[in-house]
Parts: sequence; C-alpha cells; structure tokens
Amino acid sequence: MSTQNQVSKSSKSISLQSWLLLFLISAIWGSSFILMKKGLLVFPPSQVAALRIFITLLAMLPLMPRYLPKFEKAKLLPVLGVALAGSGIPPFLFTIAQTQIDSAAAGILNTLTPLFTLLLGVLLFNMKLTWQKVLGVSIGMIGAVNLIFQKPTSGDTTNYFYGLFVILAAFLYGSSVNLIKNYCQDIHPITLNAVAFLLIGPFAGIYLFSTSFIQILFNQPGAYQAFAYILVLAIICTAFANILFFKLAQQTNALFASTVTYIIPIVALVWGFIDGEMISWTYLFGMILILGGVYLSSKS
Repeated sequence: MSTQNQVSKSSKSISLQSWLLLFLISAIWGSSFILMKKGLLVFPPSQVAALRIFITLLAMLPLMPRYLPKFEKAKLLPVLGVALAGSGIPPFLFTIAQTQIDSAAAGILNTLTPLFTLLLGVLLFNMKLTWQKVLGVSIGMIGAVNLIFQKPTSGDTTNYFYGLFVILAAFLYGSSVNLIKNYCQDIHPITLNAVAFLLIGPFAGIYLFSTSFIQILFNQPGAYQAFAYILVLAIICTAFANILFFKLAQQTNALFASTVTYIIPIVALVWGFIDGEMISWTYLFGMILILGGVYLSSKS
C-alpha cells in the first residue's frame, strides 16, 4: 500500500529536479544515435550492440560490491524484464536499423515510446487515462514529426522497412518504463542498473568474443576511433544515463519519463545549430509543440 501511495504521490507533481533530469537525459541520449553511427563504420551491428552492453557491465562492476547486497531476490523477475526490454534487446534493434536508416529517422521513430508507454500502462498496469495525457502524447508526436519533415532523411539510401526495428525497440522501452514504475519503485537506481547488466552483460561478452571483434579491433583502419565512440556510448549514454532514467521513472511517472524521447530531436537540432545549421520558425514551432506535449503528459 505504501508503494502505491508513493507512486500516486509522485505522479501528481513534477519537481524541478525531475525536469532537469529529463533534459539532462535527453541531452545524453540525443548523442547516442550519432555515436552508434560512428561505431557502425567499422564494427557490424551485433558487435556494436554487444560491446555497448558488455562495456556497461564492466563500468558497473566497481559499484556492485556496495549495491548488490541491497537487492531483494524477489524482484529478480521484473528486473530481468527491465534488463531485456530496456537494455538487452533495443541496442541490437537500433544498430540493425541504422545500417539502412539514418540517425535522424531512428530518433524520430523512437518518439513512439510515450505512445506505447501510455497504451501498455492503461491496458496492463492500471495507468490512469486522462485527457491531458492523451493530448500531451498526441501534441508531442506532432511536434516531433514536424522536426523530421523539416530535416528529411536521405531518400536514395533509406530502407524504411528497417524502421520497424526501431518501432519494436520503442515498444520494448514502453514496457520497460512501466515495469520500473510498477515493480522496481523501491530499488536504488544504481542497484537496479547493476543487477540488470549483471543479468545480460555476461551473455553479451560471451557472444562478442565469439565473433571477429578482436581481429577487427587490431587490424581494421579506424577501429580504435570507432571503439572510443562505443566506449562513450556505453559509459555515458548507457551506464550513467540509465541510472538517471531509473531515478526519473521512480520519482515521477512512467509516461513523463518516456517523454525523454520527445526532447531528443530538439537536442539534435541544437547540435545542428551549433554546427552552423539554420533554425527556422517551423523548427521553433515543433519545439514548442514538443515541450507543450511533455508538460501535458506530466499531469496526472
């Protein structure tokens, strides 16, 4: 009962800290697509994904002696669900997709996550359906789609069938965030991340070293640089950002946490502006729609 009250209480008000977390996570994850793209220049998709997971496990190892003893084994099954749906399967789906679609297209398809979070939350997790949430998800998606149409993908080389892999990943992300909110509310974010990667990391490592990874690393031109990009992807965009995201999902609500994917296209545009790209009023209109959608989604 106390956990239920805590969930209800956290969904009614979104603190300044939660908003700051949302934008920080968006800034970090907004860079993950380009980092995956850089890694894929040398390593095949499955190796990029497995390497990302295995390096994250290694990054979490120093924290495990302190945080693993606090873990309740009764929570093992939902944490396994979070691990597979949130961190185990999506990296493979994204790297496969980005062999045929660009990072912008992958980012926009990932904005389906709040929609799946809402649908799964209502159907399976007793999420309260309100007009604010429905309107917020809808407005946010319109704003995100607007940004993509303003920055079209490369039509000649894009195979949009591969976008289905990103859509499946968004569905899994929606499942994961609902599991976090409903079954992992009282697990410390670092403990949750440590256990999650302890469950999936060894298998990623076994697979990785059964492939040609070592030969590519030491013999292929540009491999060290690609490895460095994947290293950042694993440590910053996965190990560190996951902990922040778990904390955000626990202290707010599943739908608000999932709207992080709406902010990612804004991050991409900001990087483009810094790099000299022009931002028109239509971009700003899309940003306003996204932020308005996120705000409405935060309402109980």
